[in-house]
Amino acid sequence: MRLASKGKLTTTQLNLANLLIFQAVWWLSILYQNSVLLISSGLLLLHFAISDQSRSDLLSMVKVVACGVIIDALLTYTQLFEFQQTPYWLGLLWCHFAISLRYSLAFTQKLPCYINALLGGVFGCISYLAGARFGAVVLPQTYLTSVMILFGIWFVMFPMFIKISKQR
Repeated sequence: MRLASKGKLTTTQLNLANLLIFQAVWWLSILYQNSVLLISSGLLLLHFAISDQSRSDLLSMVKVVACGVIIDALLTYTQLFEFQQTPYWLGLLWCHFAISLRYSLAFTQKLPCYINALLGGVFGCISYLAGARFGAVVLPQTYLTSVMILFGIWFVMFPMFIKISKQR
């Protein structure tokens, strides 16, 4: 039984739970990478257990994750990213990010596209730079090159991810 459909969790509670889960998964993934796959997977399953929109969440997640994994694969192939091991954790992190677009980041759906583009450019870039600082990814290009490329990608992709997440 889904807790949300039983009226036990409000939208605010779901959004707060999503925010806490996403932050926990981000930090655990960045710090411990593939060794937290079970925890990250379990937290993803928890979301689907408490959501009353599991089908819509899953469809949105698949679309966002497909785009995100392809982008990260291209960045790895072009040597903007280097990983010491296959980053399975990154795929799960994309899953949690995709879900957060519909919950804790749902407020962005009401913002103008140019604001979302700026938010995506800044915070998407910062997220990867922080991951590099903690050793989850190596950015072998110059700092400025990495920043410009990541900003540009997230400037374009974040509004697209928001549009995907609005679809029911």
